[in-house]
Formats: sequence, structure tokens, C-alpha cells
Amino acid sequence: MQSRFSNSQFALLTRHGKEKILAPLLESQLGASLLLTENYDTDLLGTFSGEVERKLSPLDCALKKAQLACELTGLNLGLGSEGSFSPSHYGFGTANHELIACINRQAGWSVVGHYYGFSRVRRQPLNSMAELYQFVEQTPADQGLLLRSPAGVAKGLYGLDAIETQLKDWFGNYALLGSAFAQELVISDDLRAHHCPERREHIQKAMENLIERLQLACPQCDTPGFWPDHALPGLPCRACGCPTHSIKARTARCGHCHFEQTYPVAEPEADPSLCPHCNP
Repeated sequence: MQSRFSNSQFALLTRHGKEKILAPLLESQLGASLLLTENYDTDLLGTFSGEVERKLSPLDCALKKAQLACELTGLNLGLGSEGSFSPSHYGFGTANHELIACINRQAGWSVVGHYYGFSRVRRQPLNSMAELYQFVEQTPADQGLLLRSPAGVAKGLYGLDAIETQLKDWFGNYALLGSAFAQELVISDDLRAHHCPERREHIQKAMENLIERLQLACPQCDTPGFWPDHALPGLPCRACGCPTHSIKARTARCGHCHFEQTYPVAEPEADPSLCPHCNP
């Protein structure tokens, strides 16, 4: 496939197998290749399990990883991936927000792909072997688990045998008879990409969004990433014509030259059920 990135090479810094997700998309969609570097421990920027505090925002962390990838490989194009989990914007459930940042050191631009959606991530305090058995039984075979106790944190555990072995290592042969459950035990999904199939799916979707953004260039300066991110409310009500909270247009704004272009939505009017005047 021919694109402005054909035969380009992108650098990626990861120790969590993300190259297996990103490289095929770069090749098939942009005609580009990926150079992997593992010469920096990205856990130093923060961990899901909390041993290392996250001091950067998810966006800044993704950009930092892209910058480090360029510095470690000498390439101009760098990719950085970062995910976060939080209560969803919808008022219930947990959401996973995945970011894939792309930078061009020489040209001085950055473009960020996004995926935001519900997550099935689980976390549960354990009080008995019965609770442990139930949690493990409900875990997909390719989903790693994380076990936390006052004795430490164990990651990348698969299946009941691995968890029982870890409990015995921490608390001795009587762990499974109840002594371990006098401790503060918490079991959860391991959220690192190479242990979490759901995150791998979301990372792929974020990369697909990044590729779409990279192929939209500013009409004025030709910088990639001219994407209509900015929503403008005020779509008029079909019944009374009053402005509603529904989106009437989206604006793309170039991060390099600041040129703007506005695109109206396809629907010319909003349903009266969404109107604060017709349906207060």
C-alpha cells in the first residue's frame, strides 16, 4: 500500500509484546515497518500494580515512550503506547482508555490515536479458597492474574496451580488451610498487555485510529493528524428550532499551524426528546 509513510520505519519501546499488535498494522495500512527496542524499562514510568507511582498523565507517558524510542534507535518516527483504567464516563462500570502516540522528531509534530470503551477488568479481596476457586474458574485461559498480599505482589499467574504455589511460597504449607486468608489477599487481572487479551484488542483499535489520523493531513501545511476532535453543541430542535446539547459540527485543528476547518454533522436537526425547551 502506498502512503506518505511507505518504506518508513517507526521505533517502538516496549517489553510487553505490543510490537506483535502494531507491526502488522503498520505494514498493511501504511507500508511501513517497525523497529523494536527494549533498552529501557518502561515500568520505571509507573505500573498498574502500584509498585512504581505514575507521575505522568497517560498522554504525557505515551509521548515520553515515543520520544525514548526515537532516542534509543536514532529514528525520527517513534511510537508510544499507554493505557489507563477509571470509572466510565457513563456513570457505571470501568473504562479502558488506550493511547498510541506517534512523534516525528525532525518535523516536530505528534499525533495520538485513541480507544475508549468498557472493560471487564476485575479485582476482588479474597477471604476463602472458595472465592479463589470461583475467580480463577471465571478467568479466560489467556488472561494472567495478579495476587497481592502483605508478603508482596506476584504477577503473570495462570491457573490455580500457579496461585497455590505462590501462596505456599509466601505462607508455607498451611496456606491453603486458611492461614493465608487471615492476611489481606487481593486477586485481580494482570493488566499488562502481554497478559491481558482485552487490552490487546483495545490497543489494536487505538492503533487503527492512529493510522486513520496519520492519513489526514492539514490542508494548509500538510502536517498529519488533521482530525475533527472538537465537538460543537447546538444542533437545533426539529420541533421548535431551539439549540440543544446535541453536536451540530466538529472542528479539526492543526497542532502545527493552527489552521481550523469545521464539518457539520449529517443530521440537520435534533430529536425533540433531546430539546431542553420541548422536553424540560
